[in-house]
Amino acid sequence: MSQVIVFTDLDDTLIQTRRKLPENASFSLGATDKEGLPLSFMTKSQETMLKIFSQSDAIIIPVTGRNTSALDRVAYAFNHYRVVSHGALVLQKNGDICTKWLEKVAHQFDAWKALMFSCNEEILSLIKDYQLNARSRVITDHDIDVYVSVKGEPEALTFIREHNTHGQHFTHHENAHNYALLPPYASKKKAVEHIHQMLNLGADHLIIGLGDSLSDLEFMTSCQFAMFPQHSQIKRSFPYA
Repeated sequence: MSQVIVFTDLDDTLIQTRRKLPENASFSLGATDKEGLPLSFMTKSQETMLKIFSQSDAIIIPVTGRNTSALDRVAYAFNHYRVVSHGALVLQKNGDICTKWLEKVAHQFDAWKALMFSCNEEILSLIKDYQLNARSRVITDHDIDVYVSVKGEPEALTFIREHNTHGQHFTHHENAHNYALLPPYASKKKAVEHIHQMLNLGADHLIIGLGDSLSDLEFMTSCQFAMFPQHSQIKRSFPYA
């Protein structure tokens, strides 16, 4: 039997906030906020899917926009490689940054740090000047500046995207109330393919990718099979899927 490796996004794929839960669905705790209060939840069907993977001795690897501290607040215990901060960092089993990944990307950190902070300052000015219902900050993970995170109402995020002159330098992740501007080293696809190499994965392995956002498709298509939730950005964009 082939070894199974599952690369999976988290938010809106394996867990979701209360308002996004399917009607009448049974659920359990999925993640807490910084104060330790329930924030996200896992449905019975999501829990069953994880159990099926676990029972097949699958290696389950999260591929998430969450930074390390936010991933640590997820109720499910991941015990292998972890891709965090939209792929900016790859963590080893012990939680340390993968040194081989750092060798590939560390030379870009200083150059992109200044651009990220300039971008964030411009977005904060737009929010203030136009009284937008949004907030913006540079996310830091393991003392590394990894991406610009903007959260707010969809109309505000659309305005920011259209008027932020720094946006052209970044790749983008957009989903509902979240907008992230990513430097080139923040790439889920590149991080997943790095783990492919580290685990020496090949045609005889069963490699599955799970995600909900259009930006997840890049890493999902690096896998042999791809899965997405019924209610997801991918499904809405491809209604025939």
